[in-house]
Amino acid sequence: MSLKNLKIMLVSPKGQFFSKNEKFYDFIKNSKEMKTVVRYWNGTGAGLQTIAGLTPGDHEITIIDENFEEINFDFPADIVGITAMTQQAKRAYAIAGEFKKRGRYVVMGGIHATVMPEEARKQVNTVFIGESENTWPSFIYDYLNNSQKKMYRQSDYGPVDMKNIPLPRYDLISKYQYPIIWVQTTRGCPHDCEFCAASTIYGFKYKHKDINQIIKEIQEVKKYWKFSHIGFADDNMFVNRKFSKELLREFRDLNLSWIAQTDISVAEDDEFLKELRKNGCRILFIGFESVSKKNLAGINKNNWKEDKYNNYGKYIDIIQRNGIGIYGAFIIGFDEDNEHTADEISNFVNDNNLLGAQITILTPHPGSRLRERLRKENRIITDDWDYYTTWDAVIKHNNLTTKQLENSLMNIYKSIYNYDRVNSKALYFKKIFEKLA
Repeated sequence: MSLKNLKIMLVSPKGQFFSKNEKFYDFIKNSKEMKTVVRYWNGTGAGLQTIAGLTPGDHEITIIDENFEEINFDFPADIVGITAMTQQAKRAYAIAGEFKKRGRYVVMGGIHATVMPEEARKQVNTVFIGESENTWPSFIYDYLNNSQKKMYRQSDYGPVDMKNIPLPRYDLISKYQYPIIWVQTTRGCPHDCEFCAASTIYGFKYKHKDINQIIKEIQEVKKYWKFSHIGFADDNMFVNRKFSKELLREFRDLNLSWIAQTDISVAEDDEFLKELRKNGCRILFIGFESVSKKNLAGINKNNWKEDKYNNYGKYIDIIQRNGIGIYGAFIIGFDEDNEHTADEISNFVNDNNLLGAQITILTPHPGSRLRERLRKENRIITDDWDYYTTWDAVIKHNNLTTKQLENSLMNIYKSIYNYDRVNSKALYFKKIFEKLA
């Protein structure tokens, strides 16, 4: 085996994160409220620093987030590793091409490579499919022995045990002043929503790191970012409530301010909500998906979201009354949506005083059951990944044109992110915090 120390560059490409609709783009650019939201949620995922932490030996590793730093294509890397979501895929391929022209060995992983491995394989030397905790160290060993493979599949290895994941290399991204630093504590979600492809990577089985690991990661993050929020990148953080309560007890002395993604059932445990607030949770990102019960029928196989629908308003009030703001996620473009849906979503967000909302257009991402269904129904307009921003319409809808979908999305954002609404929400939360003081 070669004892060479490798130069490895890991790249997160610039993505197509904003709508290609010119009116919508102008609104985002010129709205103070929207610019604040976009900046706040800007940042990189947990993937590349995790890969860096998994790299065996004393190899030289550089991480580049192209949203913050230009790529030096003449960097003398032995290996260039690229991660990409679908809206980043074309840029990822362009980056791969530039490095391959210069004779670099290029590999690709992440969700898009996992769900479209044959496509990715045409653009790079090696593709990683699924989680990389087992496959990446194997690849490094193979590369040093000049026996690397074209594809590395997690399914060819044993299950990933998150308790064995080394400390991610947060030091390698400390040059970027992210408002939120994302930490992953769990993987898996039991709900299997039709539009979501997360289970393709992580499966349905819920698993987590151990508490000491998580605390060490948080301490590492706080070492480099004194004033940033911590965001937990888990798809559904509190599924294992027993583990979550144990973790919260360890947060007490850390002086954290943090954000997490979960589902609405957290409102059913008032004691847990109080512990969340007491131990630094400030925002919960919750997928409501739709304000129509008909749309929620069949989104997930056990109709879990449909069953919770009648309690949406009550549960929002319970959570926010405990001093935790909700960012709600909603989708426009479900089959039952029509010309009234935009107003219905806007009214729901405003009437319930949600701290914020993320609204997207229904998008048939590769790897999702939604894509398979819409493909069979001949309703997918394009496979140009640059349009898979979730802010651009790429489906044929029975009740709304693509222009109506995109204009509806813009109108919702205008309704919920404006000076009057932001002030109204500030007063609402001020009263809550005064009662809790």
